Amino acid sequence: MNQMRISRLMKLSLIVLLMYMLMIPASTNYVQSAQNYQWNNIPIGGGGYVTGVVIHPTEPDLVYARTDVGGAYRLDVTSGDWIPLLDHFGDEDSNLYGVDGIALDQQNPNVVYIAAGKYGNVGPSDILKSTDRGETWIRTGLNLRNESNGNIHRAMGESIAVNPTNSNYLHVGTRYDGLYTSSDGAATWSKVWDVPSGLSGEGIRSVAYGLNPVTKQGQVVYAGVRGIGVYSKAPRSNGQTTWQLTGRSPEYPARMTVAKNGTLYVTTDNQGVYKFNGVQWTNITPSSSYSSYYGITIDPNNDNHILAAVRTGGDNLPLYRSVNGGQSWTTVSKTLVSKPSWWTPNMFFSATSSIKFDPHNPGTVYATDWFGVYKTENINGTNGLTGNTASTWEAITDGHEEVVALTASTPPQGVSFFSGLTDQVGFRHENVTDVPLNKIPLAGMREIVSIDYHEANPNYMIFLGSSDWYGTTTRLFVSSNNGVTVTPMNVPVGSKLGRVAYSAINPNVIVYYPQTGNPVRSTNRGATWQNMNGAPFQAIGGNMVFAYNHPLAADRINGYKFYMYAAGYLYRSTDAGANWSKANAVRLPINTDINTSFIKVEAAPGVANNVWVSLGTDGLYASTNSGNTFSKIPGVQNSKLFAFGKAKSGKLVPAVYVYGTVNNVNGFFRSDDMGATWNNIGPLGNGIGLGNEPQIMAADRQIYGQLYVGTNGRGMYVGSIE
Repeated sequence: MNQMRISRLMKLSLIVLLMYMLMIPASTNYVQSAQNYQWNNIPIGGGGYVTGVVIHPTEPDLVYARTDVGGAYRLDVTSGDWIPLLDHFGDEDSNLYGVDGIALDQQNPNVVYIAAGKYGNVGPSDILKSTDRGETWIRTGLNLRNESNGNIHRAMGESIAVNPTNSNYLHVGTRYDGLYTSSDGAATWSKVWDVPSGLSGEGIRSVAYGLNPVTKQGQVVYAGVRGIGVYSKAPRSNGQTTWQLTGRSPEYPARMTVAKNGTLYVTTDNQGVYKFNGVQWTNITPSSSYSSYYGITIDPNNDNHILAAVRTGGDNLPLYRSVNGGQSWTTVSKTLVSKPSWWTPNMFFSATSSIKFDPHNPGTVYATDWFGVYKTENINGTNGLTGNTASTWEAITDGHEEVVALTASTPPQGVSFFSGLTDQVGFRHENVTDVPLNKIPLAGMREIVSIDYHEANPNYMIFLGSSDWYGTTTRLFVSSNNGVTVTPMNVPVGSKLGRVAYSAINPNVIVYYPQTGNPVRSTNRGATWQNMNGAPFQAIGGNMVFAYNHPLAADRINGYKFYMYAAGYLYRSTDAGANWSKANAVRLPINTDINTSFIKVEAAPGVANNVWVSLGTDGLYASTNSGNTFSKIPGVQNSKLFAFGKAKSGKLVPAVYVYGTVNNVNGFFRSDDMGATWNNIGPLGNGIGLGNEPQIMAADRQIYGQLYVGTNGRGMYVGSIE
C-alpha cells in the first residue's frame, strides 16, 4: 500500500511539475510561421450610421455608401451585398476607416474619391483616390483633418465634387482648413483663399457643381460654408470668374444638389430648405414642424420632382415630395417590408442623412440613416393594389457590418459567443455564420457594457446594460437559461456603467465595479448590494461606454476569489468580494496614456491560482500564485488585447491569444504553451477590416483555435483554423 501511495504521489508530482513548466514561459520565446486561419465578419446586418449614398450619373448599377466609422462600401447589385472598400488598411491607418465625403468622376466611372478621417485629433486624414472602383487606393497628400465621427455634421455633404465636364478639376471642403482645389486629378492641391473656412470643426461640408442657372451654359461650383453661407464661383459681370458669397444665402448649409436646369437646392440643419436660381434665394421648407433637413434629391427625369428628408426629431421621420419645384409639398407614404428580424420599429428613416434618385431606374430611390441603407423601386407608391399606395422599402444590410463592440463573453457550455454593442445592445450568437434572430432582451437598454457567466453552470449569466452612452440608466440583468430570457435587477443609486464578475461556484455572488459609484457585491443575485472593504475606487476609467479597460475578473475555479487591477496592483478578494487587499508587493508598470493602456485581467480556466494581466504597451504578465508575484511574458512588447480559450487537444493549459506585438511582429497570435511559443494567426493589412481599431477580443471556450474580435466600426470577426 505504501509503495502504491508513493507511486501515485510521484505521478501527481510529475503532472504538477509539467503544468508548472507549461505555465512559466521559457526564455527562448519566438513566433512560429503563420498558421492558416480563416477570418470572416460575423453577420449582424446593418446597425451603423450610413452618412451618405452616391450613384454614378452615367454608369448603371454603380452605387457607393459612406459611413461614419466603418469605411466606404460599393453595392454589388447582382448579389445585393455591400462590398467594403477600405479593409486593407492596417492598424496604423485605422483613422482612415472614417469617411467624411465621397465623390465620383462623371467622365470615368472607375474613379472615386473619399475624404478619409474618423477623428480630427488623431491621424492620418487624407483624400483617397481610386481608379478601379475602390479596389485599391492612393493617398493624394491632402492630409488635413477630416472628422467623419464628429457630431451631427458627419451626415452633411458631400464635401468633394468633381467637375462633370473636366475630370482634372475637383474641389474639397475641409472641417478646419477651408476649401482646396486640384487641376490635375488630385496630384497636387492648392488652397482657395477667397472662400473662408467657416465654423471650426464644421467648416465646408458641401460642395457641388452645376449648370449656370442664369446663362444656362458653363459650370458653376458651390461651397457651403458653415456659419456664413453659400459661395459660388462663376463668371461675373466684369468678365472674371471669381468666388463670392451669394446674397442672403442660408448660413448653415447641410447638403446641396443642382437640378439639370441649374437651380441649386440647399438643406440646412436649423433653417429649413432653400433654392437658388442664380439671382435670388427662396425658402421652400416643406413643413414648419421641422427646421432640420439633410437629404435632398431631384428626379433626373423631372426637374420639378424633388424629395427632401427630415434629419432630426425621432424615427420614421417624414420624407416630403414636391412636383412643382418646391412650391408645395406632400408627405411620401412609406413602409419597410424587408429587414433583419432583430431590427426594431424605430430603425427606419431615423436621423436620415441622405436621399438619392437612381438616374438609371425610374421610381427607384435610395435613402440612408442611423442604421443602414434603404431602397424603394416604387417611390410613387404601388397604386395598382387596392388600398395600398405606400412606397415599399427594403433594408440593404448584407455586408454592411458597422457595429461598434464593447464587450464579449464565451461560456464553456451553451451558446459559445455573446456580444455587447453600442446602440444595438448585443446578441446571443447561436452561430456566427447567420444574422441573429433577436437581440439579447434587455428592456430599455441600448448598450451592453459587461457580460459574465457562472463557470459551474453557464446557464446562469449576468449582463450589465445601459440606456445610453453615459449610463443614465444602468441596470443588471440576470439569466438562468443561458441568456434566452433575462430578469432586470437594480444597481445602487448613482452607479453608472462598469464591469461585473460572476462567482465560479456560487450563482448568487456577483461583484460590480461601476465607472461612477462605489464598488459593491451581491450575495443574492443582484437583489441587494453591499459595499466592499478595501476595494479600489474609479478603477475602470472614463464616463462613457467607450472605455475598454477590463480590470475585473472572477477566478474560474475558486468561487470566493475575485481579482481587480488598479494603478499597478492586483487587488484580490478571497471571501466573495467582502474584503480586498493588494496581492502583489512589487508594483506592475503604470501607463496613464489611454491610447496605449489597454488593461485586462483574466483568470486561466482550469488552472488554479493562475491569473494574467495585460497592460498594453507594457506587455503581458502572468502569475501562478493568484497575483502575489508576476512574470513578464517574454517577447510580448504590446498586449493590446488578450484572452484565454479552449486548450489544444492533449494540453493541460488553455490556449492564449494576444493582439499586439510579439517579437516585433504586429498582429494576432496564439500560444498553446502559455507564452513559450506563438503562432501568428492573423497579420493586419490582409483585407479583412481588422485594422479598424480592434478593441474587444474573446476566445472560444468550446472550440479550440476560435477567436472573436470586435472593432470600432467594422463589426465583429471570427477567426478559426482552416
